[in-house]
Amino acid sequence: MKCTQLFLICLFYFEVFCVQNTSQGAPTVKNSNGGPQGQREVRTTAYTCSRHGTAKNANDSPLKAGDLNSAAADWSRFPLGTKFNICGTHHTYVVDDYGPALVGTNNIDLYMPSRRNMHHWGVRKVTINIIEPGSYERSLALLKTKKHVPYVRRMVKVLEEKVYVCSVSRRWPISAN
Repeated sequence: MKCTQLFLICLFYFEVFCVQNTSQGAPTVKNSNGGPQGQREVRTTAYTCSRHGTAKNANDSPLKAGDLNSAAADWSRFPLGTKFNICGTHHTYVVDDYGPALVGTNNIDLYMPSRRNMHHWGVRKVTINIIEPGSYERSLALLKTKKHVPYVRRMVKVLEEKVYVCSVSRRWPISAN
């Protein structure tokens, strides 16, 4: 048991302190909580609400447009609350939604307030700068209630592993000696 825990702790620290490559080769650094930090190249797709009804996020709150805009992503990669801006623009987003096509990808859907804005943005590869990493724990807590959905189960499985590794590393820190 102790060997397994030690291995997980070492693996966690290796992942936290090493630069990782995305599928596009852009370097990404992770913070001490394991959440993404720094810059990352991602594929973005614009979306908007249907003509019938108000668009809601995963918390059943209205999607945001303005100074801070809503975004949807795989929460096991970009956890709930992750704030980022798109390099070269004045657009800032917060991950507050998810979708089935996003699970297992580095894709992010960007909420647009109108169909015109959505069509203008379309699909683009961009570099994002993560301003504030989100919370894997909050993501897991919200998603656990929706585990009956297959794609949510995939995110929950990865999130449970990440939350476990983070909790183990906090309990048994590796000394510098």
